[in-house]
Amino acid sequence: MRESLVKIASAILGCWEINVQSIELIQGGQMALVWKIDTDKGPLCLKRIHRPEKKALFSIHAQDYLAKKGARVPGIVPNKQGGLYTKQGPFLFVVYDWITGRPFDLTVPEDQKWIMKGLAQYHLDSAGYAPEEGIPVFSKLGEWPKHYIKRCQQMESWKLIAAETPEDPFSQLYLSEIDQYIRHGRSVLKELQDSYYPEWVATCKQKPNLCHQDYGTGNTLLSNEQIWIIDLDTTTYDLPVRDLRKTIIPLIDDQGSWNQELFDHMLASYEEVAPLNAQQKKVMFIDMLFPYGLYEVVSEKFARKNELPTEELTRAFAYEQQKNEAVTRMIHNL
Repeated sequence: MRESLVKIASAILGCWEINVQSIELIQGGQMALVWKIDTDKGPLCLKRIHRPEKKALFSIHAQDYLAKKGARVPGIVPNKQGGLYTKQGPFLFVVYDWITGRPFDLTVPEDQKWIMKGLAQYHLDSAGYAPEEGIPVFSKLGEWPKHYIKRCQQMESWKLIAAETPEDPFSQLYLSEIDQYIRHGRSVLKELQDSYYPEWVATCKQKPNLCHQDYGTGNTLLSNEQIWIIDLDTTTYDLPVRDLRKTIIPLIDDQGSWNQELFDHMLASYEEVAPLNAQQKKVMFIDMLFPYGLYEVVSEKFARKNELPTEELTRAFAYEQQKNEAVTRMIHNL
């Protein structure tokens, strides 16, 4: 398999003016394929993007824009025709500068600070990006209510699945407790709609910024005391605080209990670069109130059909309550 993938890379690289010395497969499997290309001018990265073409085009052009602007993302090496990518079958292939650095360790406070400052700079650097004519726009601005509604509907539908296995302790616990969390999710929706969210969305549509949507240790590196974002495949237009919620909250979730000190440290690190006002913070806090963590646990059981111990659902319920108490306090203190 590895040998055949190296042959694919060798063939596609003929579309670039590159003196290839060696090819090493870095990432294989069904996801994006990544090769390290050694050349007479230093290492490069060849990537087969595993995204629908319309979304891939948006992220490719966004990355080219940011790199040419001086943002810390890998530059794109044009092919022989001057294009940013080469298409082969349904796939787009792109050659990037190779960034050498170390991954972040998010158990280390200094690395937590670095990664949040890098996220803030990404949001600032991307403000105002507009793809050229013909490039589809990929945006999630204004989509949060739909996401809430869909998840609440799914949690409601999973009650039917749980009812089919009344002897299963996980299903019994789910049926006995989930209604209050579905009601809570719907109340969060109303709170979001009554907040600054609609106005902020309208403002951002006039000068949008990019949200990474999958920011973390797998797509960032520290190089020469600078943070680099090396994978932008999932980037979209959205409010910047969506990235904060998706970066900070899973890190706290993994600890099993709410950690206010960690939350405050990461938010303060972000705000050293890109301060948020009280209205913007409230939108983020409201988004944090939605039971995303619980939803993921239950989805693993009822959507992905994986067996989970009942204790995992018990912990998820308890953590959601603890998180809601902490976030509600933060909202009241604004």
